[in-house]
Amino acid sequence: MKKFLLGFLLLGLLTVTSCSQKQNTPSPNNEAIENIAVNLVTDMSKGEFNKAANEYSYTAEMKKVISAQFLQEQIWEPLTNAYGAFQAITGTTASQAQGYDIISVKTNFAKAKLNLNIVFDENKVIAGINYTPDQEAISENIPSGVKETEIKFGKKEWELPGTLTTPEKTGKYPVVILVHGSGPNDRDETILATKPFRDLAWGLAQKGIATLRYDKRTFVYQKKLATADPEDFTVEEEVIEDVLLAVDYATTLKQVDPQNIFVLGHSLGGTLIPRIAKKTDKAVGFIIMAGAVTPLEDLIVEQIKYISSLDGLSANDKQTIATYEKMRTNVKQLTPNSQTKPADLFGTPAAYWLDLKNYQPAKVARNIKKPLLLLQGERDYQVPPRELQLWKNELANKKNVQFISYPNLNHLFVKGEGKSTPQEYSLVGYVEKKVIEDIANWIKQNHNPS
Repeated sequence: MKKFLLGFLLLGLLTVTSCSQKQNTPSPNNEAIENIAVNLVTDMSKGEFNKAANEYSYTAEMKKVISAQFLQEQIWEPLTNAYGAFQAITGTTASQAQGYDIISVKTNFAKAKLNLNIVFDENKVIAGINYTPDQEAISENIPSGVKETEIKFGKKEWELPGTLTTPEKTGKYPVVILVHGSGPNDRDETILATKPFRDLAWGLAQKGIATLRYDKRTFVYQKKLATADPEDFTVEEEVIEDVLLAVDYATTLKQVDPQNIFVLGHSLGGTLIPRIAKKTDKAVGFIIMAGAVTPLEDLIVEQIKYISSLDGLSANDKQTIATYEKMRTNVKQLTPNSQTKPADLFGTPAAYWLDLKNYQPAKVARNIKKPLLLLQGERDYQVPPRELQLWKNELANKKNVQFISYPNLNHLFVKGEGKSTPQEYSLVGYVEKKVIEDIANWIKQNHNPS
């Protein structure tokens, strides 16, 4: 499963994403670890893997797996295979996360600019290695004709910051509320080097349509939620409640036509659109992008099997798959009286799974009377193309529903070729213009005339 592990190689100790790190300029206090990080990357770039494995201090957990062969075959070669030849180190940045110091060594490869993140524990010993795209390399200026306004809405104890994106010209516009997929997503739904919600917002604004996007509750309040009662956490708290508050908030904005509010859900957000639609009468239409019908626990196992198959199944891969299959069984056997721990349920509380247990998205969607648009990328391995057919099986005879499929697009609706892999998310990509055009045209066909 090398292709899966490469992007987040922290060996169970720490997960670091570019969104959660507090960036700062290296100081004299971390000059020593900065030198270690640069030297380690330099050694690997020169093919000196034996030196890289043996001349630096690693934690006991890292020592269990670190070797010259490991650094070469499971870190460096997958990087160069995916992103081309190494070219240069261009600098460093320092940050902290969860009590660890992180030196991000900024590197240029032929096809991408990456941060190789070397993680140090409190004793300045290497506790992990991972990579993320260089966010500075993928940042862009707001396009002409587009205006963005910072907003804040929601319950007092769960207020969420966000962005209202509109055409620059003053007016009242149809608005699309953007609903994230799984995990603690920011307002752009940043997935490594891709920002799907930013792309949608800017593209739709250029076509006369506003959007409201916001940082997800699980992104803004990670620490607070970590200490909350896990049995109080379901998709209602994770997603649905804030979507409904966003819809209500949109009706108060002077730039928004309150008679033309649409809700767009991607991935998990798309799966939940039928539940969201049941709870609001203020939205005039709904869009599902890569929404799943198959239960989430089945998709998780399917994804692990797919990723493992990309470079052949090892004994470790088979063991990992067996572990995931056991967790899937645990999920399916849950009852309200179960005492199964989150660690045996994909790290998620039982209440979350019980809430989804009997949910059948496509069947619930039959009750949606308002316009409904479903979009699917045919290179999507996370929500496979067959999911669109499952929606069609229930909804094909409904006149208010439209389906569009895109042959070359992945889960993020970014164009590519061949089998989709996790590594392509690290390459700078953009939501295909045809997708934005199709959404804009559908909204214009289904909005309420002013």
